[in-house]
Amino acid sequence: MFATFDALIRTVMMIRRTLMLMVPFVLATGLYAQNSVKVGVVQALSTGNSKELAHKFIPNIDLTVMGASDVYSRVQAEQILRKFFDEHVPSGFSVEHEGVSKMGDSYYIGRLRTANGEFRVTFFVKRMDSAELVKQLRIEPSKGDL
Repeated sequence: MFATFDALIRTVMMIRRTLMLMVPFVLATGLYAQNSVKVGVVQALSTGNSKELAHKFIPNIDLTVMGASDVYSRVQAEQILRKFFDEHVPSGFSVEHEGVSKMGDSYYIGRLRTANGEFRVTFFVKRMDSAELVKQLRIEPSKGDL
């Protein structure tokens, strides 16, 4: 009986070590996925690429552009953003603040510089199945509050 108990202890310790090694990997993978969505959104906003931006959206996104707000399909959202970028050609985008909401979604607040002035952009990233996607995007005139 004593040998069986020793074997059980060794097995438990081995499982524990394996889990301890896996936890950082799993966390890093989740952070990388979220960070890759952030990087993709930042790049699309910087260049005014509405198509690439829409690829990062959930199927029906809460979109606010210049005061017009509604829930749109990806295709509708892409068209609205294409029109916005045609009228306000971006010259750059930078994230000024980021955090996690009470609901566990990551959020980013940034400054979009365009030929027609600056805009405050806020977007929320949500985990859906195995992907991180943008669930809400707001583009509003900047009030110098960043």
